[in-house]
Amino acid sequence: MAFKILHLPFKNLYKMKKILLVSLCFATMYVNAQSIKLDNGRKITATTTTAMEMDMGMAGQMKMATTSVNIINVSVTEEKQYKATNTATKLIISQEGMGQSMNFDSDKKEDRDSEIGKSVSKDLDTPAEITIEKSSGKVTEINKKTSPEDEVDKNPMAEIMGDTKSAEATAANAFFVIPAGKKAGDTWTDSTNEAGMKGVKSYVLQSIKDGLATIAVKASAKGLISKEAQGMQIDMNMTSTGDGAMIVDTKTGLVKKNDITSDVAGTLDVMGQSMPVTMKMTASSVFE
Repeated sequence: MAFKILHLPFKNLYKMKKILLVSLCFATMYVNAQSIKLDNGRKITATTTTAMEMDMGMAGQMKMATTSVNIINVSVTEEKQYKATNTATKLIISQEGMGQSMNFDSDKKEDRDSEIGKSVSKDLDTPAEITIEKSSGKVTEINKKTSPEDEVDKNPMAEIMGDTKSAEATAANAFFVIPAGKKAGDTWTDSTNEAGMKGVKSYVLQSIKDGLATIAVKASAKGLISKEAQGMQIDMNMTSTGDGAMIVDTKTGLVKKNDITSDVAGTLDVMGQSMPVTMKMTASSVFE
């Protein structure tokens, strides 16, 4: 049999080679990775920028922009998860609204020493221990420390916008597991339940090239969020929609870039008064 193969006509050999090459190329159009794959000592730098505009009717308008940098260090590999640290190293905030403005830059000593700076920067440069599930990319903070003061001071709108400073939120956005066998054009959905907002995310695998997958994302959610802030009960009945896209390394599950634009509409009830709320937010994250 080997002798016959070696003496196949040149035309047949060319056809076989062509078929093999086409088969190999076609195979690269599918996603085979089903878990996060990281090396010990891997360092990931996450840079996130957000911009938000909120209108609360007669109560006024607010604009806010942030830039944050986090370093994720993988330290231990276990059977089902990785152990790592997530350290916020930089934070820039610019906020305007209701006749007031606030700016903070963690690189400026005078900003860190200010009253606002001491509150905003208390988590900077302090590593938070996290675990990363290999099968899903889900992130959990270990020995998370919270105090009643933290909950009272926390901006209730962060529940909707996503707390980009938290260790879980930042690191979770760095990983995404594409279902095995997906190819360009395939779609799938996931249900979500975050901070009282229940919804659905739908994904379209637009393309796979050089081991990078481009995925379009659509999200919708609605729900009631109740929080207590500064001694006041705040109830938010909200509906949100979002459109975005991300680029994912199919071999490791690491997100290279993630962009999303969200629109939120609803009502805000405080001390027996109700006001309409609309908000638009854009967020862009790069992981290197």
